[in-house]
Amino acid sequence: MMKCCRLVLVFIVLLTMAPIVLPQDDVAHARRYYERGRKLYRAGHTDRAIEELYTALSVQEIFFNAQLLLGRSLVETRRYREAVATLREIESPDRDTAEVQKLLGKAYYGMNKLREAGQKLSYATNLSKRPDYELHYLLGLVKLRQEDAQSAILEARTAVALKPRAAPAHKLLSDAYLMKKDYKQAEEALVRCLRNVRDPAEVRELKERIGIIKSLGKAKPEETIQKPVSPPRINKIPQPNYTDEARRYRVEGEIRVETLFGSNGVVLQALVTRGLGFGLDEEALKAAHAIEFKPGEIDGQPASMWAGVKILFTIADGKKKPKEDSRIALIIEAKLRTGIRPAAR
Repeated sequence: MMKCCRLVLVFIVLLTMAPIVLPQDDVAHARRYYERGRKLYRAGHTDRAIEELYTALSVQEIFFNAQLLLGRSLVETRRYREAVATLREIESPDRDTAEVQKLLGKAYYGMNKLREAGQKLSYATNLSKRPDYELHYLLGLVKLRQEDAQSAILEARTAVALKPRAAPAHKLLSDAYLMKKDYKQAEEALVRCLRNVRDPAEVRELKERIGIIKSLGKAKPEETIQKPVSPPRINKIPQPNYTDEARRYRVEGEIRVETLFGSNGVVLQALVTRGLGFGLDEEALKAAHAIEFKPGEIDGQPASMWAGVKILFTIADGKKKPKEDSRIALIIEAKLRTGIRPAAR
């Protein structure tokens, strides 16, 4: 009797140690859902592909190809939290690959988790068997958002070297130079970007941006003006909207907008030189263009002047009323750059 009990106990232990093997029917079902999802993804039907891939994983929980494609699809549809959850379920060593770590980096960047994004993208760079343009470009975006302009420039240059005709890398390089107030280099990088863009709307937007950078670069610093200078005086500024996406990921910080205050009392040009993304840059630009002000003066005459405007976005701590959920502050910096000659008396 004792011997029989021992045999039963050994059998139970062996069963608990044995790997779980799915029935062949389940494996086949999971494969069919995955294949349907893959075809839908390739046809551009990403939302429907996601449904099929989730179904495949409900049948076969550990299925690397389905997990990877689902993670990529979720990143592309900006469902970043789901993407992170899916990709973190991938078992090692498949998880410790450049492809998975790059997707995790993209997802964390989309969630404004810059430290985690930088870590994952750097790890992916180390794991990659060959230089990857996109990895360096993404790392450059992270560095720029972290206000590390010099590192962003290095990553953008590496991306450009790997893929010289990649317009986004040239745009990133221009943005990084703008943050350093190197307007000449910023203009040159954006001209190279323009050469590789074909979309008419984007071409118009880039040409306008190049014109603004050129105007800003030609402006004279205040210290070179030999006559008394008084800056524009702000009378009113509308409060920018806090976008839903920015609020969702608790995006906070300062946006700098170089603004040309016209001698006629109208904002003539505005350019974001340090942004936050998530739609806040566009909101800051709208606010800058709608500023009501008294023109600055040179030697008592109205003059058009460039001035740095800082717009601060912060989220309330939850103790304030809903309508006070965001606080926007505007600071006109003391240093001015005159753009157009003073208006004649």
